[in-house]
Amino acid sequence: MRRSRFDLAAAALAFAAFASMAAVPAHATVITEREPPSAVLWLLVIGVAALSWVMACRRWWLPLAIWLPTALFVSSLVADFADPVIGPAVREELGIAYIFQADLVGALVLVMPLMFANIRFTRKG
Repeated sequence: MRRSRFDLAAAALAFAAFASMAAVPAHATVITEREPPSAVLWLLVIGVAALSWVMACRRWWLPLAIWLPTALFVSSLVADFADPVIGPAVREELGIAYIFQADLVGALVLVMPLMFANIRFTRKG
């Protein structure tokens, strides 16, 4: 039963990633080219989830090693949105939906390693 829930969650995540792949507008500028496409962000979520799961199967604390680099990446992404020059340019060129997706991806990427570490830790204890 657990395997089918995991398969369902993976299918839902894959559907969300492919459904949100918005093409970069034709009038892309330097600001737009600086930000990662939404498809890359969703592939990052899938990659971090898979890597966290594999690492958690080995040792419960190994997914915590992924957390720091992903936290630094998310903080740099959010810092761009908070910048008084870059933030409005991104909102104007890519739209508020891109910022929402980037924030959602950031939250998922930060929570996934902690979630898998917690699941494995509670099973061991």
